[in-house]
Amino acid sequence: MVYNLTEKLKFNEDPILEIKDVKLTIKSDAEVVLQLLDLLTEKGDFAGATEAMKLLLSAADQKKLGGLHLKTEDYIVVMRTAVQLAMGADPDKEAAGE
Repeated sequence: MVYNLTEKLKFNEDPILEIKDVKLTIKSDAEVVLQLLDLLTEKGDFAGATEAMKLLLSAADQKKLGGLHLKTEDYIVVMRTAVQLAMGADPDKEAAGE
């Protein structure tokens, strides 16, 4: 028996997070998300923030993000949004549910 699962899978591109005129591609493949979940479980939401962003962003995008010189509060918002996007959640719906 052959069961073709191809049509039921989503082969979407990675989401893009735009801040001002900077576009950051958020890695959202299963391997990255599983590593992210392990990291957040082990270290908590903010203790692993730097490591989480290294998982979610390429080195070039990390540099772009650093170039924005965000304040801590804004960086946390970016991190939470990036995590939501990587996990396939809609950040607007997540914020409305808070």
